[in-house]
Amino acid sequence: MIQMKPKLILGSSLVLIALMAFAPICSANSVDLAPYLRLGAGAQSIGVGGAVTATVDDATATVWNPAGLASVKNMTFTVSTFNMGFDARQSFLGIANSFGSGAIGLAISGVTVDDIEYRDGNDIRRGTFRHNSNAVSLSYGHSFGNIGIGIGVGALTDVYSLDAERINGFRGADIGLIGQRVYTTDSGREIPIFTYGLAVRNLGSSHNESAVPMLVDAGVAFKLPRKGAGVTFSFDVEHEFVQLDEATTAASIGAEYKISKRFAIRGGAMGTRDHQSLFAGFGVNVGGLQLDYALQDAPASRLHGSGTTHHVSMSYSY
Repeated sequence: MIQMKPKLILGSSLVLIALMAFAPICSANSVDLAPYLRLGAGAQSIGVGGAVTATVDDATATVWNPAGLASVKNMTFTVSTFNMGFDARQSFLGIANSFGSGAIGLAISGVTVDDIEYRDGNDIRRGTFRHNSNAVSLSYGHSFGNIGIGIGVGALTDVYSLDAERINGFRGADIGLIGQRVYTTDSGREIPIFTYGLAVRNLGSSHNESAVPMLVDAGVAFKLPRKGAGVTFSFDVEHEFVQLDEATTAASIGAEYKISKRFAIRGGAMGTRDHQSLFAGFGVNVGGLQLDYALQDAPASRLHGSGTTHHVSMSYSY
């Protein structure tokens, strides 16, 4: 196994600490542009409340933490969708493939809002139109033994069907780290049982004379593995650098119980000072094809309507 040099570990940590210190300067002033980017992707991750900063290891790492791509060993893709309420739906398509000692990932995520009412200058209804917001991300994660480091960049596009106006912008850069510290042995293989992660997202964004708020996520996870199964407990804290009246720091906790190689059940919770959400879900894997479902029960917030939302995703690795 390749071991990461202490100087590289120290250097990477200092860079991430410096970015966190610099983050308040980049705060969006009374603006929360593209809040859908905070929603993540993949029913597997949503099922544990989004507490995946230290555990994500598939194509959705392009959204949660690009360092997770360092664990991708085969070609894998994920598609997911869910209804956000307010006639809005989110979709995600991500693909990742191993490349050298890491992997490269490409993702397209977006939100479509239908039936937006249009009125003329006399306040007379003239019909409806559609609004599409899309984000494209290109990411790379590299493995240095028990440390993974990732980086990604992205672009934003808004399209209004009313006048076909297209507004492009820079979503910003993502930088992340995932490390493994404690191991156990199973059939001669070392299996990590404690992992930690850190991600800085939307760094330096610029869109239509505004900015996408920077996000900083930190998480830890503890695994209790057994042959072909096991339990993973995870905990995340996220802060969004934006000036709003409501709380912008959230904590998430989740658990996944893999009953077998083919079936897993999940649960989680996420909360801020103003909003709390509960999550549950399951996943089925047959021959590399994985179907995941997640259920979210939450009050109304700036991200989605009140009530229950259903998340569905499909992943395939080969």
